[in-house]
Amino acid sequence: SFYGCWGVRFGCRDAAMARDGRVHNANDLGTGLNAWYGGLPPVTRTYMTLVVVATVASFTLGVLPLSVMALRWGLVLRRFEVWRLVTHFLILTKPSFVFIIYITWIHSYMLGLEKETFQFEPADFVYMLMFFAGVINLAAAALGPGFYGLPFVLSSVYVWSKNFPDAQVSFFGLFKVKAFYVPFVFASMDILMGAPYIPHAIGIATGHLYFFFKELYPVTSGHRPLGTPHWLKRKCADWGLGRPPVTGPAASAGMADPGFRAFAGRGMRLGSDTQR
Repeated sequence: SFYGCWGVRFGCRDAAMARDGRVHNANDLGTGLNAWYGGLPPVTRTYMTLVVVATVASFTLGVLPLSVMALRWGLVLRRFEVWRLVTHFLILTKPSFVFIIYITWIHSYMLGLEKETFQFEPADFVYMLMFFAGVINLAAAALGPGFYGLPFVLSSVYVWSKNFPDAQVSFFGLFKVKAFYVPFVFASMDILMGAPYIPHAIGIATGHLYFFFKELYPVTSGHRPLGTPHWLKRKCADWGLGRPPVTGPAASAGMADPGFRAFAGRGMRLGSDTQR
């Protein structure tokens, strides 16, 4: 892709595909696509699907007016058009090569967070996205009407880069950079191609704000202002995402237990060598 090498490996379900990699009939292709799509983690899969559907419906088919989806705080407050607080995150750009690049960001980095960093706590992942949305919506009140899907996605890229700072990301297959620098490289390339800098600045700032209050501030203060609320954990558990929170005496006993905890920490993949 434009921002580096990226690919999806589809599973082969029969010997014919496994033998030479070619699709011998339509059923093979359908099976591979279904396996890939069904294997995506649920939150990222839902968001990526909605982005593609909204983009096609708005720009290609013209059946979903952009004016109905844009964030306009005046209409939210005066006419209670509250859906605008969410729908504007579904528009990244018009269908183009750049749109494909943005989809790969979702697939590589938002998916990476959900599948690895938040693998056992999907409610924490949902809460992170809610935090992104809240901060960006507040910033939009000062910046004016529009679509803020790009900052939303770039916030995820930033948090991913902080969780896997030493991972190597390949660009064009020609050079590699540490993941720590990836959001800044992406933003720089976009800006050099003529994109405005403000959406990228909002995305990086939002991601940093989350990481600060989630990981850094608790170390110095002992407080966790971004702890996922129990009601959200229960709701996510109802949706099949994660397990319900432990409350009452059992939770207190668990918090007070000073015993050995194996493999505590966020973790890192061995031999991580991420490519885009």
